[in-house]
Amino acid sequence: MARPYLGGSTGGVKALTASATLQKADSGKVITFTPPSSAGALVVTLPACDKGIELKIIQISDYDTAACKVLSAEGNNFVGHLQAQTGAGDNAGANVDYIEFGSATVAGDYVSLVSDGSKWYVVDSCMKITSNGMAFRSS
Repeated sequence: MARPYLGGSTGGVKALTASATLQKADSGKVITFTPPSSAGALVVTLPACDKGIELKIIQISDYDTAACKVLSAEGNNFVGHLQAQTGAGDNAGANVDYIEFGSATVAGDYVSLVSDGSKWYVVDSCMKITSNGMAFRSS
């Protein structure tokens, strides 16, 4: 799968200002979001797992009022580890169906995901801090 060319173009970037469901066609894109300044979480719902889908999801401003979620469409299928600049990060458990960007998240925190057709693998991530940073969660 060819990677998008970002050199000055916005073709490979999808900027979210509200909750959205991503599509298979978004594969290869960088997804950016701004945490909302009013009550109610912003939810990024991933497309159904399909072999080879790649997504990079980046928070582009510091936490404001509501935690944001990256939600699996099928549920309970995240695998991997979220890395933190400080602390141990977080490991995916058996019943994890979303990744939460918590109250200590800052601009630049991100997660990169790849699907093998049945799971979403965290292949890269970075957050400033573990406590109230990004974490795997269950509904």
